[in-house]
Amino acid sequence: MKNHTATMLILALAGLTGLASAQTGTTIIADVPFNYIVSGKAMPAGESRVKLENNGQAYLWVASEGRSAFAMPFMNESSKAAEETSLVFHKYGNRYFLAGVKRQGQTLSYELPAGSLEKELRASNADEKDVTLVASLKMLGK
Repeated sequence: MKNHTATMLILALAGLTGLASAQTGTTIIADVPFNYIVSGKAMPAGESRVKLENNGQAYLWVASEGRSAFAMPFMNESSKAAEETSLVFHKYGNRYFLAGVKRQGQTLSYELPAGSLEKELRASNADEKDVTLVASLKMLGK
Protein backbone atom coordinates (compact mmCIF):
# COMPACT_ATOMS: atom_id res chain seq x y z
CA MET A 1 0.00 0.00 0.00
CA LYS A 2 2.89 2.39 0.77
CA ASN A 3 4.37 1.80 -2.71
CA HIS A 4 0.99 2.53 -4.32
CA THR A 5 0.64 5.79 -2.33
CA ALA A 6 4.20 6.86 -3.16
CA THR A 7 3.62 6.12 -6.86
CA MET A 8 0.39 8.14 -6.86
CA LEU A 9 2.14 11.06 -5.14
CA ILE A 10 4.96 11.04 -7.71
CA LEU A 11 2.46 10.93 -10.60
CA ALA A 12 0.47 13.80 -9.07
CA LEU A 13 3.60 15.93 -8.68
CA ALA A 14 4.66 15.18 -12.25
CA GLY A 15 1.20 16.20 -13.46
CA LEU A 16 1.35 19.47 -11.52
CA THR A 17 4.78 20.21 -12.99
CA GLY A 18 3.36 19.64 -16.47
CA LEU A 19 0.46 21.98 -15.74
CA ALA A 20 2.81 24.66 -14.49
CA SER A 21 4.97 24.49 -17.61
CA ALA A 22 1.86 24.49 -19.81
CA GLN A 23 0.96 27.88 -18.33
CA THR A 24 4.28 29.51 -19.21
CA GLY A 25 4.97 31.12 -22.53
CA THR A 26 4.01 34.16 -24.51
CA THR A 27 0.72 34.97 -26.16
CA ILE A 28 0.61 37.51 -28.95
CA ILE A 29 -2.80 39.00 -29.72
CA ALA A 30 -3.66 40.78 -32.96
CA ASP A 31 -6.83 41.87 -34.73
CA VAL A 32 -6.33 40.35 -38.18
CA PRO A 33 -8.67 42.03 -40.72
CA PHE A 34 -8.43 39.24 -43.31
CA ASN A 35 -8.70 35.45 -43.57
CA TYR A 36 -5.32 33.74 -43.63
CA ILE A 37 -3.62 30.36 -43.77
CA VAL A 38 -1.27 28.89 -41.18
CA SER A 39 0.24 25.41 -41.61
CA GLY A 40 -2.23 24.66 -44.40
CA LYS A 41 -5.28 25.52 -42.28
CA ALA A 42 -7.64 28.40 -43.13
CA MET A 43 -8.10 30.85 -40.27
CA PRO A 44 -10.87 33.46 -40.16
CA ALA A 45 -10.40 37.20 -39.75
CA GLY A 46 -10.78 38.52 -36.22
CA GLU A 47 -8.85 38.42 -32.97
CA SER A 48 -5.99 35.99 -33.39
CA ARG A 49 -3.94 34.61 -30.52
CA VAL A 50 -0.53 33.15 -31.18
CA LYS A 51 0.86 31.24 -28.23
CA LEU A 52 4.61 30.83 -28.43
CA GLU A 53 6.31 28.03 -26.50
CA ASN A 54 10.01 27.37 -26.54
CA ASN A 55 10.84 24.28 -24.50
CA GLY A 56 13.95 23.33 -26.42
CA GLN A 57 11.93 23.32 -29.67
CA ALA A 58 9.80 26.34 -30.53
CA TYR A 59 6.19 25.88 -31.55
CA LEU A 60 3.21 28.12 -32.16
CA TRP A 61 -0.42 27.51 -31.36
CA VAL A 62 -2.61 29.90 -33.39
CA ALA A 63 -6.29 30.45 -32.58
CA SER A 64 -8.86 32.68 -34.28
CA GLU A 65 -12.64 32.74 -33.93
CA GLY A 66 -12.92 29.14 -32.71
CA ARG A 67 -10.37 27.61 -35.10
CA SER A 68 -6.82 26.65 -34.22
CA ALA A 69 -3.64 25.46 -35.89
CA PHE A 70 -0.25 24.21 -34.76
CA ALA A 71 3.01 25.35 -36.40
CA MET A 72 6.70 24.51 -36.01
CA PRO A 73 8.64 27.68 -36.87
CA PHE A 74 12.30 28.21 -37.60
CA MET A 75 14.08 30.51 -35.16
CA ASN A 76 15.98 33.36 -36.78
CA GLU A 77 18.51 35.51 -34.92
CA SER A 78 18.95 39.13 -35.98
CA SER A 79 21.57 41.64 -34.94
CA LYS A 80 18.83 44.20 -34.30
CA ALA A 81 15.97 43.79 -31.81
CA ALA A 82 12.42 44.08 -33.12
CA GLU A 83 10.92 47.52 -32.56
CA GLU A 84 7.43 46.14 -31.97
CA THR A 85 5.58 42.89 -31.47
CA SER A 86 4.07 41.88 -34.80
CA LEU A 87 2.69 39.16 -37.02
CA VAL A 88 4.11 39.02 -40.54
CA PHE A 89 2.07 37.69 -43.45
CA HIS A 90 2.93 36.93 -47.07
CA LYS A 91 0.23 38.16 -49.44
CA TYR A 92 -0.42 36.75 -52.92
CA GLY A 93 -3.41 38.47 -54.54
CA ASN A 94 -6.15 38.10 -51.91
CA ARG A 95 -4.51 35.19 -50.06
CA TYR A 96 -2.56 35.68 -46.85
CA PHE A 97 -0.18 33.26 -45.14
CA LEU A 98 1.18 33.69 -41.62
CA ALA A 99 4.92 33.83 -42.23
CA GLY A 100 6.48 35.05 -39.00
CA VAL A 101 6.26 36.37 -35.48
CA LYS A 102 8.41 39.08 -33.92
CA ARG A 103 8.52 40.19 -30.29
CA GLN A 104 9.41 43.72 -29.25
CA GLY A 105 12.92 44.02 -27.87
CA GLN A 106 13.91 40.51 -28.97
CA THR A 107 16.54 39.62 -31.55
CA LEU A 108 15.03 36.15 -31.98
CA SER A 109 12.11 35.94 -34.42
CA TYR A 110 10.08 32.97 -35.62
CA GLU A 111 9.53 32.15 -39.29
CA LEU A 112 7.00 29.62 -40.55
CA PRO A 113 7.90 27.40 -43.49
CA ALA A 114 5.85 27.88 -46.65
CA GLY A 115 3.14 25.28 -47.16
CA SER A 116 2.31 23.60 -50.47
CA LEU A 117 -0.21 26.26 -51.60
CA GLU A 118 2.20 29.10 -50.89
CA LYS A 119 4.97 27.23 -52.73
CA GLU A 120 2.65 26.81 -55.74
CA LEU A 121 1.87 30.53 -55.75
CA ARG A 122 5.59 31.36 -55.60
CA ALA A 123 6.33 28.92 -58.42
CA SER A 124 3.68 30.61 -60.57
CA ASN A 125 5.48 33.93 -59.99
CA ALA A 126 2.49 35.43 -58.19
CA ASP A 127 3.16 38.89 -56.78
CA GLU A 128 4.31 38.55 -53.17
CA LYS A 129 3.98 41.35 -50.62
CA ASP A 130 4.74 41.36 -46.92
CA VAL A 131 2.03 42.62 -44.56
CA THR A 132 2.97 43.36 -40.95
CA LEU A 133 0.35 43.75 -38.21
CA VAL A 134 1.25 45.26 -34.84
CA ALA A 135 0.18 43.01 -31.99
CA SER A 136 0.05 43.09 -28.21
CA LEU A 137 2.14 40.81 -26.03
CA LYS A 138 0.94 38.91 -22.96
CA MET A 139 3.34 36.92 -20.82
CA LEU A 140 1.86 33.85 -19.16
CA GLY A 141 3.13 32.12 -16.07
CA LYS A 142 6.05 32.97 -13.81
